Amino acid sequence: MINLKFLIPHLILFIVASSCAPKEKAFNWPNGTKAAIALTYDDGLSSHVNTAAPALNQYGFKATFYPTISSPSLIDEKEKWKKLPIDGHELGNHTVYHPCQKSKEGMEWVKDEYDLDTYTSQQIAQEINLANTLLTEMDGQDSRTFAYPCSHHYAGGESYLGYVSSQFTSARSSSGEQSKLVKVSDIDLYNIPSWSPNNHEADELISYVQNIIEHKTFSTLTFHGIGAEHLTVSKEDHDKMLQFLDDNRDKIWVGTLEEITTYMRLKRTTTNK
Repeated sequence: MINLKFLIPHLILFIVASSCAPKEKAFNWPNGTKAAIALTYDDGLSSHVNTAAPALNQYGFKATFYPTISSPSLIDEKEKWKKLPIDGHELGNHTVYHPCQKSKEGMEWVKDEYDLDTYTSQQIAQEINLANTLLTEMDGQDSRTFAYPCSHHYAGGESYLGYVSSQFTSARSSSGEQSKLVKVSDIDLYNIPSWSPNNHEADELISYVQNIIEHKTFSTLTFHGIGAEHLTVSKEDHDKMLQFLDDNRDKIWVGTLEEITTYMRLKRTTTNK
């Protein structure tokens, strides 16, 4: 038989202790929204300035574009790229030549001269700095975010995460697989996860956004070709996702990676005081 005289006092102490335990404060997003998302576009593709940007502008959404500086589109369509920051979009750093680790699975396409495994930490730093210089000539900005090419952050076997954290306000990774969403307080601002859709349809894109809202957190989408080029999402599916975001402005904040992560850092600082 259970001794109630012994059990009840301990139960009361447990209830009192639980009620007095400090609770984690809810993260407050701007304007009463529940979550945030940054739409990002990698590699400096022609469809970014000719398809994605006009659609974003139609809805008044601001996004982050990560052009590889050696992309032909930056030369052939220079004025269109220079207009992006004028329209409120961010130009982020994605290096000059998009070097990746050729030793990784599926990376056979990487040219030997752009193999991160053969880079030195000084070499990748110089390439990042050159990209920053050229981007500043385009937008006049001295603050921006970074996106790791192929989500690889080892040059010659040495991580360059530390260098990135000293030069940028935040940095984004990406994956073809949807990683588990985490609490805002647990997001590493210099290795932000992102889902990179490839031939996915609107309902899958929207489902991902809904998941972000349900978790009351922050995540990003990494797009490449919009209706063209590689790792493509059709223009129609991209447009349907934007329509969904427009219909849910009261639930999710759409912003550039820099403005969202700057807000997050500020809130974390004030919350921890």
